[in-house]
Amino acid sequence: MIRVLIIALFFSFSSQTFGQSNMRLSQLNFAQGMNNPAALAIDGEIMVDMVARNQWFGVDGAPWTFALNGQYELMSDMAVGLNVYHDRIGVIETTSFSGQYSYRLLFENARALNFGLGLGADNFILDYASSTTTMLNDPAFAASYYRLVFNSSVGLYYYSPSFYVGASMPSMFNPTFNNNGKASLVLDPHYYLSAGFYFGSGNYTFNPHLQIKAVRNAPIAGDLILRNTFMGRFSLVLGYRTENSLIAGFDILISPMVRAGYSFNYDVGRLSRVKGVSNELYLGLAFPYRNDRNDFGKRRYVGNKGSFKNDYRRKTNRVNNRRLIHR
Repeated sequence: MIRVLIIALFFSFSSQTFGQSNMRLSQLNFAQGMNNPAALAIDGEIMVDMVARNQWFGVDGAPWTFALNGQYELMSDMAVGLNVYHDRIGVIETTSFSGQYSYRLLFENARALNFGLGLGADNFILDYASSTTTMLNDPAFAASYYRLVFNSSVGLYYYSPSFYVGASMPSMFNPTFNNNGKASLVLDPHYYLSAGFYFGSGNYTFNPHLQIKAVRNAPIAGDLILRNTFMGRFSLVLGYRTENSLIAGFDILISPMVRAGYSFNYDVGRLSRVKGVSNELYLGLAFPYRNDRNDFGKRRYVGNKGSFKNDYRRKTNRVNNRRLIHR
């Protein structure tokens, strides 16, 4: 019955169209590359962020999401990434994958302005035939469809040791489906804006993070996350989501290369008993994590006048020499 209600609500809002919903994660303050191709390799030269989220735990057909973002700093002024996520709600599944590229304008005092671009595709499975309906042999749910469509993303990200702000469009195109399952792309992006500060250092750091999401024909949504880090290793998180939901959780730096976290959302509105609790697990790998926020954008090559300079020929020669040695 719950599945029937979810599908009915879906069709009441979209009729003959299908609107993709981008990820909203409670631990996105340190996994921002998932929604912003400009925010790559911020906390380490080689990184992998993984998030699994089960929304409305205990509700049949409730949303379930898994996301993975791998990042590699090619040079101090550029990085690449691979973004993959799988989302399921009821009988509808989406699997997205994209390659990401970020170019950095580096400034003094570990500050940078990053430009990001992502190109990839979304695979949609609309398995209507497996639905449980109140009307036997309902023709609207007689067939299932599988479609692969192109998508892209763009983003900006500014970083300093005490402040960061980002703006992105994680999915610039929104697919629509007619009654026969034929897909067409419409330029209908979701807009994300995020910002955060760092206060303190050493034994205690306070990191408030604000994320705002806007999309056409929907109310503006936001998350406020307050992250309290002790001894540079253990963090307690409290927050609020505009859909009248409380956020709480923790994360811990297990080793210089491994970070793990957990958070949950608890709805306090009228539908709190129906929705249940949403759970989110995070696992991050870096080789290794940066010891200090001032390490970002460190100068690998310095010109004669002390200004930043990337010597790409020197970088290529070093790589070739390593290959000869290993042979």
